[in-house]
Amino acid sequence: MTLSIAWVRKTGPTPELIFASDSRLTGGGNVDHCQKVFSLPREDCCISFAGQTFIAYPFILQLQNTILEYKKLLDRALDVNDLKGIVLALLNRFIRAHEGTDQDDFEGDLKTTSFLFGGWSWKQSRFYIWRLFYDAIQKRYVATGQWGAMEPALIGDYQGHFARRLRYLLRHKIEEAHNTGAIVTLDYEPLMVLADMLTNAEYTDRKGELKGCIGGGPQVMKVYPFLRTLPYAVEWNDKGKFVYVLRGRVMQHYERFTVPAINPFKGLVQTPVKGDMVSSLAQSANLMPFIDSEDVIQEQE
Repeated sequence: MTLSIAWVRKTGPTPELIFASDSRLTGGGNVDHCQKVFSLPREDCCISFAGQTFIAYPFILQLQNTILEYKKLLDRALDVNDLKGIVLALLNRFIRAHEGTDQDDFEGDLKTTSFLFGGWSWKQSRFYIWRLFYDAIQKRYVATGQWGAMEPALIGDYQGHFARRLRYLLRHKIEEAHNTGAIVTLDYEPLMVLADMLTNAEYTDRKGELKGCIGGGPQVMKVYPFLRTLPYAVEWNDKGKFVYVLRGRVMQHYERFTVPAINPFKGLVQTPVKGDMVSSLAQSANLMPFIDSEDVIQEQE
């Protein structure tokens, strides 16, 4: 399954919309190198998914094609709020096109398959995020949004665990905001929590109590207000070896890439490098000690 998140990062004059996810797909085993966050051709929005790939993957491919083939969508003549309605309509047409399915089983798959869609509105000059999910009463996908300043949008597994860990990490910001009346804004904290969970066997071990629903390295995609979508190569420790993860895929040592790289534990961004270049992550032994499971439990109690 999946843990996918989206939030607006506000640390300066220019906000950024960030999508992040784990990279595990399951079914007859698991593979931890799969793309779950997708840019869209108009470059002012992204989409991610959690759930059944036989529903999500072909739909996202058709959404990309629809934007490419519809000039008003590709040119952004239609605002992202208008695009959201088209995304929903396309998704509902797509699920009605499935034939030969067991209705109960298929509806169960639809209930467990959801999407995050978001982007920059040129009409409102702000970012929007929506969660697209199947409503069993209406028998169709519907949308909800917008998320608050310190509350990222979530789909997939372990949402309660993620929320508790994020709140624990933000506890000093929350206390300061309470004392000063300021608004809590997010930096890279949601990515830090996701990366921490992906190093914790409690969430990644398929034989463990929580069934290991997530795994692999984090994948990160940003949307900027100047209408540009940019993936980030994530510095990662893959079975004791330093690697870069780009769109869920581990980069090979001979590959070069032009996108920035990010340390997900510290939120440090560096210029493009070769796939096997040692960086700050490789030089750190214990990368994520700041969230301890027992501390989070005690904090909640």
